[in-house]
Parts: sequence; C-alpha cells; structure tokens
Amino acid sequence: MSEIMRPVSFADLVNWVRSEYAQRGSVFGIKKEKFYLNTSGAGLSLFGKRLALPIGPAAGPHTQMAQNILAAYLVGGRFIELKTVQTMDGEDLRKAIARPCISAADEGYNVEWSTELTVAEAFEEYVKGWFLCHVFAKEFGLAEKSDVMFNMSVGYSLEGIQSEKIDAYIEGMKNAAGTEAWKKCYQYMADHIGSFNRFGIKDLEALSPAVSPGITLSTLHGCPREEIEKIVRYLLEKKGLHTFIKCNPTLPGYETVRRILNEMGYGYIAFDDHHFREDLQFDDAVDMIRRLKSLAQEKNLSFGVKLTNTFPVNIQQGELPGDEMYMSGRPLFPLSILTAHKLAAALQGELSVSYSGGADAFNLAAILETGLAPVTVTTTLLKPGGYERFKQLAELAEQVMADREKREKAGGKTGLDLGALAALAEGAPSMARYRKGSRQAASAGKAGGDGRRLSCSKTCTICVSVCPNRANMPILVETAGASDHAGGSGPGAQAPAAALQVLHLDRFCNECGNCAVFCPRGGRPYRDKYTLFAREEDFADSDNPGFVPAGADRFRLRLEDKSVIDWTAGKDGAPPSCASLITAIIEGYPYLVGSERSVLC
Repeated sequence: MSEIMRPVSFADLVNWVRSEYAQRGSVFGIKKEKFYLNTSGAGLSLFGKRLALPIGPAAGPHTQMAQNILAAYLVGGRFIELKTVQTMDGEDLRKAIARPCISAADEGYNVEWSTELTVAEAFEEYVKGWFLCHVFAKEFGLAEKSDVMFNMSVGYSLEGIQSEKIDAYIEGMKNAAGTEAWKKCYQYMADHIGSFNRFGIKDLEALSPAVSPGITLSTLHGCPREEIEKIVRYLLEKKGLHTFIKCNPTLPGYETVRRILNEMGYGYIAFDDHHFREDLQFDDAVDMIRRLKSLAQEKNLSFGVKLTNTFPVNIQQGELPGDEMYMSGRPLFPLSILTAHKLAAALQGELSVSYSGGADAFNLAAILETGLAPVTVTTTLLKPGGYERFKQLAELAEQVMADREKREKAGGKTGLDLGALAALAEGAPSMARYRKGSRQAASAGKAGGDGRRLSCSKTCTICVSVCPNRANMPILVETAGASDHAGGSGPGAQAPAAALQVLHLDRFCNECGNCAVFCPRGGRPYRDKYTLFAREEDFADSDNPGFVPAGADRFRLRLEDKSVIDWTAGKDGAPPSCASLITAIIEGYPYLVGSERSVLC
C-alpha cells in the first residue's frame, strides 16, 4: 500500500461528519456519548483568550489531518498543538521516515517528526480543522462560542523559519482571511448555512480568521543556544507571537536521567551521553529564559517553555527500523516533571510551562494542580481506547480547574506551586505506576494464518481505536458466517448474520504501524484488512486486498490471491466476504463511496 495520506475536501468532510452522526450517532467512529461538554464553565485564560480546558493533543499524529483535529476536539481537546512544519516537507520528508514509525505497546517509541504533508497542505488541513471544530461545537451543542485554541509548531532553524514557505504559513495562521483555504471553507458554509440546525450565519461571520496566536519552537537535538535565542527573538519581535520553546529531557544531566530510569526498571533503554553534551545546557537555558521573558514583557507577549520533547534512545530490539528512536509515555513522565521543577525552581516560580511528557489519566490532575498548563498528550491516545480516552482527561481537568478557580476567587495563591511540583518530581520515580514491573506491555499474537484473515471470528476493533488517523473503520456487515469469514462459500456457509468487519481507509494511513502492535492475532490491519482506496494509482501501488470505486456502484477489486477483477454491486463474480462488505458500505455508509456521494473519490 501507499503511505501517502491524501487530504479530504472540506465539503466532503462536512458531509461525512453529518452523515455518520445522523446514521450512526458517531463521528469518525467516536460515539456521541464520548463527546465532551463543559458543564461548570471552568477553564483557563491563555494569550488573551478563554479556553474551556487547558488540555489537548500534542503536536504529532493526532494533529496532522483535519479529521484528527476534529476528533480530538469532540472528546475534549481544547488546546490543539498542531503538527510541526518545516521547510523539508511532502515527498522529501516521507522518503526520510522509516516505516513503521510508531509503537506504543508500553512506553511509546517513534521515528517520525514533522508533518508528512507539504506545508501548503498542512496549512489547509489546519484551516479546515479550525472550521470543523467551530461548526460542530455549535451544531452538536458543545459550545456556544469559540472555546478552543490552535498552537503552531515550527522548526528547525532560523533560516528555515524565515524562508518564504514557512513565513507564508505563519502569516496565514495569524490571519487566514485572505487565503484560498479560508475562502473555500467560508464559501461552502455560507452556501449551505440553511441546512444546519444550530450553526447560523452570525456564527459564521463571528468566526475569527486568527487561527493561531501562538507558536511552539521545536529545534533539533544539538541546536546551539545562540540559534534558539535568535529564533525566539525573531518570533517575538518580527512575528508578534506568543512563544514557547520546546526543551529536551536531557536538561537534568546524563547521570540523573540514567539513574532514574535504572531505578524504575528501564535499565535496558540504551543511550550514551552525547545528546546531553550537545543539547542546551541547564545554566544556559535559565539565563536565556530570563532574557527572553524580559523581551516578551516589553512586547506585551507571553513567553514560556514546552516541557518536554521526547527522549532519544538507541534501537536495540528491532522495535522500529533504524538506529535511534524517540521515547515517550510513562517513563518520560518522571524526567519531564523533574525538568519542569528544576527550571521553575531556578526561576523562583516565574515561569510559564506548557507541559507534555507521559501525561495521562493517572497524573493529569496532579500536573494541573501544580499550575503547569496547558497539558498535551500523545502516547495515551495511541493505546486501546484511543481518542475516547480523552473524555476522562477532560472531566478530570474540568474538576481541577473548577477547584482552582474557587481558590483564586477566595484569594488563594495563583501561578506555579513549587512545593507541589517538587513533591511530584521527587515522588514520581518511586510510584508503582511508572516502574516497568508494574505493567506488562501489550503483546500481539503470533503472525500467521489468523493474522492474515480479512475477517476475525471475533472482531475486537482494537486496531480501530489505536489508529490516530481514523484509518480503520468498523463496518456492520451482513456476513455469511464463519466459513465465509475464512474466505469460503458453498454448502458449508452459514446463514447471514450481522457482524463487524474492519475496513481500512488507504488515504488516511501513513503506515505508522501502531495498529499492528496491538493486534491480538499478530496481523497488520493496515495491510491485512480489506482496503478502500481513494485513487486508481493508489490501488495499483499496493498489494492489499481491497477495492477502488470505478463509477456508479462499480468497483475494481484485488482479491486475496492478488487477482484483479471489475465488479458491479449486486452482481455475481466477487467473493461473498468482499461483496457483502461493499454492499454494507453502499447501504449503510454511503458517504464513503460513489461518484457523487463519496469522500474518497
């Protein structure tokens, strides 16, 4: 299959969302019962705007495509950290990324980096995501006015950030009103406004084209302090942006990090001290932060740090291809929270911190109670439950923010609580939750015949929930029973019965591989499931069993034996398992196929 993700038009995304919600009570497979509604009114003011919650997805696989962004918003993400853009993009970047590139079996590992789209495509996805969040917040009754913030992430050098490509991106995100992406979305909504129940013309006219007022700077490991400072000065002075610097978990020093990981049972995670020597040093970081804070105050802008980046470690057991990968998840939490405490203490608590590093439902409340905010997550969303885990995070965050606002109204202390932060940093390494022995990693079943089956005898849908791109979709199929599941038909086939089948959407997949990590049958859903292709060229570029629309109810099919046939729905000639799946899509999921109704053609 192709690892190329192909964006869906705004009009087709709107059609998809409305159709699926009306027919199935879900959006991109997320049940409406998992949508988040803030009932207390608690939240956070940031960059002059009120957010319903100070949490959201971190820059990464959950913030690359418009459908990901909407999915994250629906379940409670209100601070959306968009995936990083840089001058190297599109095909050039895709060629540089090994596949698979994500494994979140226990601690998270990845070998991906910035967006795989072109910068222009990424900009359009973010504008579409901005519209989708606001339209469906109102349409689904989740918010009466804007309660979400998008945060840019850019890298990796001053020269790259000053390039025409990245400069146009930044200026467009600051004010998208004059861009083609904005005009297309706006015009579509204006032309169809009468078909919406709650979102009206006044809501459309009130939608701000200032998609993002702030930015997070991401630099490569080993970037000199002087370069980092020059970039931030440029972002503050020339671009007028509220700015965070993403810092690395190497700041506490090699001996400290090695000792903590060893104590927690992660002695097998291998790394030497070269990143610690080459990365920004702690004292330099403190001095630089002081200078940049003063500059930001002069410019009436916000400045802070993003803590932390992922942690580079050696690949030793073939977890992912290559020599080095980036660790995230629960072993990163003690390192990130320690980094936050050390910096905050050195600056006497006068520090704004956007936190990321092993945050999940077990520690989110404690993180927020220290005053660290906003908080962004990735690894926890890559585990079974996926986006639907976010509602629990949102409810926890709402309670903490409501309690915090009560204390503030009563004259309580605001800002960072150094005592609480110190206690959390000191206690984290000894907490059972973060020690390796406290939980076994997910283990996929053994690869083999079962792993290759297009239908599972008991569809678990784990591969659906752990996909950040919504590339695996459960389809309710009238199937001929167990014999047909295995690819057979004839006298032994059972009577039709309703069953779930997983359909793979090729255009949403970049072959990250995380679904294969969790498959209990040892399969690779992104290769082993029937695949719906967006284009004939993608179909030809793959050996996946699957089909591509070829006209009104006509399809081109690749079967398990690699043979290719043309087939018209309702006719003979296709294996029952494939025919029943396509028929189910046409009848129950019409927004997926067909020349007029398709989001994939």
